[in-house]
Amino acid sequence: MMLSGGLAHAQDYTLKFAHILTTDQPAHMAAERFAELVAEKTDGRVAVNIFPAGELGNDTEIVEQIQVGAVDIGIPPTAKLGQFEPRMQLFDLPFIFPSPAAAYAVLDGPIGDELLGTLDQQGMHGLGYWESGFKQLTNNVRPIRTPEDLAGIKVRTMSSPLIVQQYETWGANPIPIAFSEVYNALQQGVAEGQENAFVSIDKMKFYEVQKYLTVSNHAYLGYAFVMNKAKWDAMPEELQSAVQAAFEEARDYERELNASLDDELKGKMGEVGLEVYELSPEDLTAFVEASKAVHADYAADIGQDLLDRTYKATEDAMK
Repeated sequence: MMLSGGLAHAQDYTLKFAHILTTDQPAHMAAERFAELVAEKTDGRVAVNIFPAGELGNDTEIVEQIQVGAVDIGIPPTAKLGQFEPRMQLFDLPFIFPSPAAAYAVLDGPIGDELLGTLDQQGMHGLGYWESGFKQLTNNVRPIRTPEDLAGIKVRTMSSPLIVQQYETWGANPIPIAFSEVYNALQQGVAEGQENAFVSIDKMKFYEVQKYLTVSNHAYLGYAFVMNKAKWDAMPEELQSAVQAAFEEARDYERELNASLDDELKGKMGEVGLEVYELSPEDLTAFVEASKAVHADYAADIGQDLLDRTYKATEDAMK
């Protein structure tokens, strides 16, 4: 949508948008596209200034700054928001989404909206979800084909209790390490493996310090697009609508970038020296079975009803 009026209005709002990702990743490219769309759709009344690559802190620090209004917009991983709202951990359960289509059916539907609504009491307004995509496993010890192959391997994770428990359940030794420190941790042997989407494995050059890659698609790495609630509430409705429309266009753009990159980078991984293994249906079943305990353990925090509705929504999306 475009606001009415031919001449540009005076700038009414300047929004500070912070994230931790490098400028060559789809999420940052989408942030730039979002800024362009916001300026266009508001006739210049709203400007977006982007602070990438952790300039203003890590994900948790950015969320805390959004809550107090020092930063206006962020895209923290949903796993990080679990520290503030336990139900947001739903999206990080292993094998909760069997495909991108299933993920989008939940994220863009009533369940995703419901969970964004829980952030209001945390001082944030959620506009929707961006993504890094499905996570894959890399390590330096051995090829990972079954959960048993992870036994004792030191795997870097985000500082998410759910993800830590996931790797403990699989028999690994999870070690929470900040994203910016992962390369050095792998190089120095502090960690022996890590999980990330193809784009991060590529852009952070983790393949330089890893030997084996398992194409596992074991979890979805989503970003919640959140804004300081007081700043959002202060904006008139027509500007809110324009910003929301800009977000949705940029979201679709980011997902398209990720999809094309995933196909390209999956092929690249073997060329850059990784030994690549793709889970067979039998291997996948073994991992899914080994992950059920994590779903059960987090049912109370997330809500069994919410879990059941998510299982139903993903089943319907796969029909």
